[in-house]
Amino acid sequence: MKDALRGVSRIAGGSRQTEGSVLRNVLLCCCLLLTAAGVAASDDDFYQRLYQRGLTHFAAADYVDAFAELRSAAFGFVEKVDQFEIAQSYASVAAHRLGHDADARDSLIRIVSAEKVQPHYRAIELPENIRAEVDSIAATLLTAQEAKLLGVTVIAKPPVAVPTPTTRPNVAVTAPREESKPPEAVVDSVDARLQEAQRAVDAGEIDRAHSIYNTLLDVVSLAHADVLRVAEGLYVVDDFAGAACAFQRAGALGRGEEHDHYYYAVALYEMGQYADAKRELAEALPYIAATPEVARYRLKIASAAR
Repeated sequence: MKDALRGVSRIAGGSRQTEGSVLRNVLLCCCLLLTAAGVAASDDDFYQRLYQRGLTHFAAADYVDAFAELRSAAFGFVEKVDQFEIAQSYASVAAHRLGHDADARDSLIRIVSAEKVQPHYRAIELPENIRAEVDSIAATLLTAQEAKLLGVTVIAKPPVAVPTPTTRPNVAVTAPREESKPPEAVVDSVDARLQEAQRAVDAGEIDRAHSIYNTLLDVVSLAHADVLRVAEGLYVVDDFAGAACAFQRAGALGRGEEHDHYYYAVALYEMGQYADAKRELAEALPYIAATPEVARYRLKIASAAR
C-alpha cells in the first residue's frame, strides 16, 4: 500500500498532473488492493464452508460426503496446520467407517507428512472419541515409524503371503482381495462394476452409481485407465471433489487422454481452485471440440482465475 501511494506521489509531481487525477489514482490503487484481499478472503471462506459441511455430514453419519468435503477442505488449509490435521483426522475416520482403508491411510499419511515439518497432532483439538478412533486406525494402517510421529504404537500384524503379481498389462489389482480369486478375476470384477455404474447412470440411479464409483476408489492398485473411468464417472454424477481426488490419484495424463484435462479443470473450478483449473483447461483446449459447455466453462474459469 505504501509503495502504491509513493508511486502515486511521484506521478503527482508531474506538472501536467491535476489534483483530481491524483485522487483518482489513489482510489484506484486502494480498490485494487481491496479486490486482491477480497479474493483471498473468498477462497478462505470457500474452504471454511466446505469444512463445516464436511463436519455436518460427518455428524449425520453421511461419511461419503463428509470424506470428500473434508479432504477437499484440507487443500485450503496448508498454512493452517491445526485445521488441516483436524480435517484429515475426520476424513480418515469417515473413510475407515466406510471400509475404505486405503483412503483412511492416505489421510493419515498427509498428517504424518505435516508432522515431519512441525509437530501439531498431539495438540490439535479433537473430541476424545474421535482421537481414540484416529489413533486406533493409525495403529492398524501405518508403519511403526509413521505411527511414532503421531505418538501411536502400531498393532502387531501376522505375516501375510503376497502373491506374485500378474504379468498381464494394465491390471487393475496386482493382488486379489480374496485368496480364491486370481488377479484376472479381480480385473474383470472392476470392469463389471464400472459397467454397472454406467448402467445406473443411464437409468438415472445417480446415488447408486455414486456409491459404486466411491467403492472402486478403495481398490488400492486400481489401474491408471480405470482410475480415469472412475474420475469421469464422479464428474458425471456431480461429485466434483471426488472427481478431483481421482484425477489427482491418476497422475499424469498421456496421449489420448487430453479430454480428461477438461473434466479435471471443471472439477477444480467447482471446488474454487481457479488457477489449477485454468492450467488444466489450457492443456485440454487444443484437443477438444468448442461446444457451448466448453465455451461457458472457458469463460467462467478465465474470469475466476484473474
